[in-house]
Amino acid sequence: MVLEIETNNAPGMVYGKEYTMSAPRWNLSELVGSTDPQRLKAELNAMVEDSLQFAYSYRGRIGDLDATGLREMLERKDELALRYEGAEEYCSLLFAADMTDPISNSLNSAYMRAGTEAGRAMASVGIELGKLLLARPELIDDPALSDYRHYLERRARAAPHLLSEAEEKVIMTKDQNGIEMLSKLQSKWLSTRSFDLELDGQKRSLSIGEVYAYMHDPERSTRLAVYESIGSTLKRDDLLWSDILRAIVSDHAAMCKLRSYSSPLEPTLLANDVTAGAVDALMAVVQENVAMCQRYFRLKARLLGLERLGSWDLRAPLTSVPDRRLKWEETKDLVLSTYNNFDGQFGEWVGEMFERGHIDAEIRKGKRTGAFCSTWVGGQSAFILQSYNGRLNDANTLAHELGHAVHAYMYTRAQNYSNCHVSLCVAECGSLMGELLLADRLKGEAVSKEERQDILVKILDGFTLSVFQEGFRFIFETSLYHQFEEGVELDGNKISELWRGAQDRVYGDAVEWLENSEWDWARFPHHYFAGTRFYNYPYTFAQLFVFSLYRMYKEQGPDFVPAFKALLAAGSSRSAAELASGLGMDIESPEFWRKGMQQAATFIEELEHTMDDQ
Repeated sequence: MVLEIETNNAPGMVYGKEYTMSAPRWNLSELVGSTDPQRLKAELNAMVEDSLQFAYSYRGRIGDLDATGLREMLERKDELALRYEGAEEYCSLLFAADMTDPISNSLNSAYMRAGTEAGRAMASVGIELGKLLLARPELIDDPALSDYRHYLERRARAAPHLLSEAEEKVIMTKDQNGIEMLSKLQSKWLSTRSFDLELDGQKRSLSIGEVYAYMHDPERSTRLAVYESIGSTLKRDDLLWSDILRAIVSDHAAMCKLRSYSSPLEPTLLANDVTAGAVDALMAVVQENVAMCQRYFRLKARLLGLERLGSWDLRAPLTSVPDRRLKWEETKDLVLSTYNNFDGQFGEWVGEMFERGHIDAEIRKGKRTGAFCSTWVGGQSAFILQSYNGRLNDANTLAHELGHAVHAYMYTRAQNYSNCHVSLCVAECGSLMGELLLADRLKGEAVSKEERQDILVKILDGFTLSVFQEGFRFIFETSLYHQFEEGVELDGNKISELWRGAQDRVYGDAVEWLENSEWDWARFPHHYFAGTRFYNYPYTFAQLFVFSLYRMYKEQGPDFVPAFKALLAAGSSRSAAELASGLGMDIESPEFWRKGMQQAATFIEELEHTMDDQ
């Protein structure tokens, strides 16, 4: 399971070797018995064969299983997945570490192909299980299946939308050669575009990964040049971007009708294990607090000495504080001690991630951009990838990803494999809490007003990105389906119009937009992911959820820690609503989400207090 965040770590953008030279590579060898490519491919082929045999052994029998027999089947299915998890992880992570290496490309292709074939083989199992749960729902509450109760609840909710085995296999083939290829085309096309701009008096032609590194540049003219280049370059290929997005929208709308979903949103509600009521309450609170977002943007404009923020200033660093650089060992000690101060067990597991070589932070050519944490269920651990440039933002990224790792350590020890598929809405709990703990630490150590402002701006930049930017993306994606259903042609200009309209509903007049900035939708992969629509709202959900939890932590102190650890240990054995209920909260109530907004308002007030004499 891979959990990703947007970052601006770009391989090749080295800001000083003395800060980055000791950043480690990970050691993937413990994932597999042998790293020989041919043996790994043979193992993947064995996975397909074992999946076919498993499905064949239960074909036509699942409907007759009692609770004990069903538990045996689920345990065997978990064991099958764990048997080959290491090989799958190895092939995937090897490719992320070097996407230019022929061996890693070959192994990744073999992994993707085997995964699809195994999925086709297991299609009958999912369909028959769904029919069993619809026919005999009392099985869900049988004591013999208590460890699988919520897993079965989720399967039962999805069951009415399953088609026949033959239809499901056709759809898998259609997706493999259709929207999955379109998603790859968007990614590949973007990665091969050249963005021309002038930097330090020299004309440069940069890749998208290299451009991202300059989006946070302290020099405003550099950021302006970057965003102008992005907008004009994206607009040149508007036909490609809009055709791909329109095809994905059309495909999803057709699948929703075929599967009898009530709306284009329903599949993602089922996948993320949340209700429409919770998302409605969430987005209503986002909309009612847009003035808070605009208030922060005006504060940041003052800190930057501007009358109004430009769209190219939204993530700009403050120039009043020297750019702090940290050697890898300094960042390691900072993050490790932060987690250790929160909870000794958390600190022990974070230390183990370093000791076992499960972190790849070295900058090198061919390594994928961004950062992620991938859970290794069988090893009760995780692997982290990032590109460490020696900046404080990189320490924050490491704290975030190690929060994911701690989460993985918790639930892989407490749950079976079926309960280790954490939804996006809950998956950010450990990581975002890690960021806030680090920010708390840095605020406490700040020796000047300017340093404190810098830390608060970093917190609030992240908050507005996750809550309000992701919020307007949800509005944007919703509008795409409304317009499509009304028969409106979604060409590039129309899509850009919807994008700008969604931005204006949230940002108002607090931001000045560049010409061509309305084409920014084309560069975000979230709108193109093959199997996931409405990818963005879980980040809004998670950010406010964790801000609410953080507020509870500040109120309760150490007494909060056991409840938080129990939440992380639950994995996917309980829904977000059940997890919140265990803490006395109701996620379908706007009051819950307002608690997170109140914490954000507290941070804004802290920032305002530092500016009282400015």
